[in-house]
Amino acid sequence: MEKQIKAITPLHFTQKSSGFKTVDVFHTEFQLEPFLVFTEFYMNRPIFGPHPHAGVSVMTYMLPDSEGSFLNRDSRGDKSTIEPGGIHVTQAGSGVKHDEVPETNGIDCHGFQIWINHADKNRLVEPKAFHAKSNEVPVYAKDGINLRVIQGMYNHLKSPIELVTPTTLFDVKLTANTSIELHTQEMAFIYMLSGSINIGNDFAAATHIVTFETEGSLIRLTAGNNGANFMFASGKPHHEPIVYGGPFVMTTHEQLAETQKRLQQGQMGVL
Repeated sequence: MEKQIKAITPLHFTQKSSGFKTVDVFHTEFQLEPFLVFTEFYMNRPIFGPHPHAGVSVMTYMLPDSEGSFLNRDSRGDKSTIEPGGIHVTQAGSGVKHDEVPETNGIDCHGFQIWINHADKNRLVEPKAFHAKSNEVPVYAKDGINLRVIQGMYNHLKSPIELVTPTTLFDVKLTANTSIELHTQEMAFIYMLSGSINIGNDFAAATHIVTFETEGSLIRLTAGNNGANFMFASGKPHHEPIVYGGPFVMTTHEQLAETQKRLQQGQMGVL
């Protein structure tokens, strides 16, 4: 059964500060759980200092067209370079500090920061860092389709990174008038980067997000005359309470208070 479109919504970049602009897509507005934050960014200088996370997995995916790379480090000793096309995930779990800065000031880094929710049973798992270089990301390239498997599986190609919350996340490029079928879970959306797509009688162009109803497990679409580049995301919501506390995401207010206490006691390390 094909999914029906819920909404096609225009998106806009916001200049947050000098050298930093974003398009912020939040679960609280679009109902995208288990994705909680889906932010496209351009950054060419350090913006955030060391900061904590807990209760979620925080992914940085640097788009292949990015001019620059990020440097990532965390309080458990990870030091990684996120190159164009590369993936890094901080599985924050019980709590960890990290920061990410452009490798070279003045050179734009273009990518996504994505928060993936944890089920309550995995809320406080041990913090870990996962990393995949660009050449380690599986790519399906055939019949006008170029699809990078960031999370999940496509045509027997599997992401090298497995998280406690399974999701599907693809970076898809289609040549002009090429069609593709995408299998989905309960929640699915398409984030348009460039070009346009047709889904049935509906049309979506760059800087739009297409959200879908929960029923159905298949999306069929065709690229427009100029082709298309989009992010495709799908997952199964946990259907559990979500309590936000800045960089922390918990199931209960009691968990949040305990997490804040751990931070104050220095249990998330030093960076």
